[in-house]
Amino acid sequence: MIKMSRWIELITLGTGGAYPGENRFTASYAIKDWLGNIFLLDVGEGTQYRLKQADIPLTRITNIIITHGHGDHINGLPGLLQSMYLNTRNIPLNIVAPGDVIRFIRETLDVEGAHLGFNINLYEVNLEGMLEIFNQKGDRVNIYWYPACHSREAYCYTLEWNLRPRINVDEMKKQGIYPGPDVEKYIESYGDTMLIKINPFRISYTGDTRPCESVTKCIKESDIIIHESTFSDENEKEADQFFHSTGRKAAINAKNSKASLLILSHISSRYEGYEAIEIEKQAKEVFKNTILTWDLAKYRFII
Repeated sequence: MIKMSRWIELITLGTGGAYPGENRFTASYAIKDWLGNIFLLDVGEGTQYRLKQADIPLTRITNIIITHGHGDHINGLPGLLQSMYLNTRNIPLNIVAPGDVIRFIRETLDVEGAHLGFNINLYEVNLEGMLEIFNQKGDRVNIYWYPACHSREAYCYTLEWNLRPRINVDEMKKQGIYPGPDVEKYIESYGDTMLIKINPFRISYTGDTRPCESVTKCIKESDIIIHESTFSDENEKEADQFFHSTGRKAAINAKNSKASLLILSHISSRYEGYEAIEIEKQAKEVFKNTILTWDLAKYRFII
């Protein structure tokens, strides 16, 4: 019997800082899973173009999650919604965002849904919280948020895939049990030995922030961390002044969180080409499993 793999794919659409450059557009990340969900984290300028390059249809994006209201994270949103309409989207769209971004959407567009042809569900985040965004037969996807430490209201998010236990087929065979209507009764009788529990899988995205306690809480025990690393060590003072992080400080966060992989992003436009490698090098001195990402990089995780 062939088992369907459970996979999650991350595509880094825009990995630059405040200004789009030749090689890096402003912040946007797409996350796809085997359940049919497509999450868009931030919608910087140029996101639509990158989505086309990544072959991600606008009509299938299920959730948009916004960290904060700075232009390099939301300037692509109004145009994206209009393009969804022009592409005859007809499924609901969830948008999770801080209050000022929710107001921006309401003021910029009529989001009643009638003229767009699809419904938009707005979820305003505040302080710490959680939202169950998907539930299919007990397989759940939850969004958690924590305040980030930036120059305006901003949030760090964690996406968690929390899967129901699976039947232990090998144990069933040992007990002489075969698929049929009485399987559930046998499972109840044998208890946990008949089930395989699956650990939650977590991807955290810090958005713009300098390191702080609430961000540490957000990324704790995450498997994958997409961490802003705007500056190298040489500009550490500037990073603190403007509420950003260096690659090294991102690595310290990843090490403390016991992550499997750290992905460095939101790179300042001053680091063009190979200059940005220095940020990765400094981070790897602290946390080996670090990758400096680029626009349109793809990462696939099997869970």
